Amino acid sequence: MKIKEVEKLLQINSQTIRYYEKLGFLKPKRDENGYRNYTQEDVQILRKIHFLRDLDIPLEMIQTILLNPDQFQNILNKHLKFLQAKIENLEEVQQKCFHLNQKNIPLLDAIIDGEFQNQPAHSHDEIKSIIHKASEFIKPYPVVTLGRKTTPFQFLKEIIFIFISTTLITMSFLLYFINTHTMTHIHWGLYLLSVILLTIIFIFILFHEKYYEFGIVDFYIFDSYKMKAKSIKAVLENTTHEIARHYLYKDICNVKIHVEKKIGGIGFGPVTYYNIIYQFHMRDGNHFQINSSLYQETSQDRKSVYEILDYHHVKIIDEQNLKRFFLQKNLSIYEYLEKRCT
Repeated sequence: MKIKEVEKLLQINSQTIRYYEKLGFLKPKRDENGYRNYTQEDVQILRKIHFLRDLDIPLEMIQTILLNPDQFQNILNKHLKFLQAKIENLEEVQQKCFHLNQKNIPLLDAIIDGEFQNQPAHSHDEIKSIIHKASEFIKPYPVVTLGRKTTPFQFLKEIIFIFISTTLITMSFLLYFINTHTMTHIHWGLYLLSVILLTIIFIFILFHEKYYEFGIVDFYIFDSYKMKAKSIKAVLENTTHEIARHYLYKDICNVKIHVEKKIGGIGFGPVTYYNIIYQFHMRDGNHFQINSSLYQETSQDRKSVYEILDYHHVKIIDEQNLKRFFLQKNLSIYEYLEKRCT
């Protein structure tokens, strides 16, 4: 069954079907022309996902149900408790909004200027707390990317820059040739061809795409090393996920995290930075290492990765006790490491 037929049968758009495929919920086979061919089993899985999403069950819980059908009632009970808490919080938000509306209070001014801090019914902290509770239910699932992940537009800009640079570099040879020879259409064609060929060579030499993308239910590891032509095509088509290594968090055996303090930099003198290293040991025997350099600019991505791994109960080997940083909320990771090392 082709994707259009599945789309029509289940009333699920093709983008959503492909997204579920990327998450690893189903793996349709491809025919000799490369088109996806969905079996009845794939269709049944999509029916289950569609039904559970109608119940507002998160994708991570759906994944657990698909892998362990006997967990359905346990997860349903947890989801009912979550919904009850959500209803209670939203009722509280609704009540506060109703009171503010009745009193015609300029809410934005109240938050900024603190005019109502002395009023017990609508204190500054209370209003912020209620708004935070409401925002927790509409906030999207986090996707954290470490490394270099280039969009098609960014890559096209880089290609144009390389082409212009190559043209300028070869311009001196062109000017010399013009002064010593009579240029014909063939010469101009050969020159343009040489610039294009040199641009392609420089793209292959300079291109290196490597990133780790952590989602709520799975993660991708992409490295263009040893497959540059395929990687360039994938970046331009925005399909790097299709050739990236795809894992679920249950596929991780353990992750070792440690930090190295480094000194580098040129031009403006030495610069202190920290190299945060994540060593992934997978159950299939593969090993991956993320080296993530951290300078003084604030970045919480490394903290988010830790939180995602911890959320999925991945075994984390933390010999330097970095967990203390990940649990605190006042300091950036750079500030924390600087304070610890001084």
